[in-house]
Amino acid sequence: MNYREVEVLAAESITVAGTRTIDLNITEPISKISVTIKKFNTNSTPIAHPMKIIKNITICDGADILFSMNGSDAAALNYYSTNIQPPSIINYCTGQASVQMVQINFGRYLYDEQLALVPSKYSNLQIKVEHDIALGAATGTVGYMQIYAHCFDEKVINPVGFIYNKEIYEYLPVANAWRYIDLPTDYPIRAIMFGANECTEGPNFNIERIKLTENQGKHHLIESQMHYYMYQSGAYYDPWNDMVYVMPSSTSAFGYFLTPHFERQAHLSNTLAATAVMNQSAAGCAQNMAVATGANVCQGMVFGHNPFGQTWLKTYGGDSLDDCWNIEYAGSGRLELQAAAGPDVDEYIRVYTQQIRGY
Repeated sequence: MNYREVEVLAAESITVAGTRTIDLNITEPISKISVTIKKFNTNSTPIAHPMKIIKNITICDGADILFSMNGSDAAALNYYSTNIQPPSIINYCTGQASVQMVQINFGRYLYDEQLALVPSKYSNLQIKVEHDIALGAATGTVGYMQIYAHCFDEKVINPVGFIYNKEIYEYLPVANAWRYIDLPTDYPIRAIMFGANECTEGPNFNIERIKLTENQGKHHLIESQMHYYMYQSGAYYDPWNDMVYVMPSSTSAFGYFLTPHFERQAHLSNTLAATAVMNQSAAGCAQNMAVATGANVCQGMVFGHNPFGQTWLKTYGGDSLDDCWNIEYAGSGRLELQAAAGPDVDEYIRVYTQQIRGY
């Protein structure tokens, strides 16, 4: 067969917080790596989004970092890059489990023959996953992690490089202040992603305006109020959908954590009683609801845009490798972000680039 899926790590307990390091002893080109976590709850009080359990994923060859992100940002970046959402089950009910998946693509799509991670190019290829089960979902100490690699098998390919995602900047916003981020010139840039994971409002309440320029600001590529850019860019991507389970303890307001941070709609219903449920339309990392009858499971779909508070700037048109933004010819590139009047000053905004790194 041309392709195969390798179980890099069979389902393993993550009861104890730590970092799991695994040698990637694979000889064939790798198109994608998937990291899945599953956590069981012992009560029904939400702590945080279950993806917070994955603190960091690093793929490296010694000191050469090929990929490094927290689980939330990694999931958002891959969604934007491929317009494919991984499974997202968010469950805050006693005795039940949340399931979250991070997919790391090394090509523009699964089994891209031009772009893939080639293990033979490296001497000590490893994946490291830092996890802490106490950080997400509801209280609980039982959880598991599994890792797969999606590889080429009998099909022989000669990739010219791989999709290279990296964090280039992070900062705490100051009201109304501009932040200027110089972009790397080492490899062509396919896209830029920026945002904060746990803001109480949507991304447009954190960032007021965005600019993307080149050649020391002489050429403006993007200039927009953040709110309108989010509407415009959202048309490129299918809404993110969470399958959600909660158990409000009483009829008072009940809060829980979701993935979409913008234009979010929740459609939860009471599964055990024909009583009223109020699903508030909201933005940011948290959602509130109220029920006429407490202590019953409510479930349903939640959908919206800007997963984990992230916004995506495309700098490519089609799938051609030559169609990415090659800053080198212009001399410089810069992302400029102006904070809103009342930003979440305790939440770091992180900036990532997606580049085509050649061999």
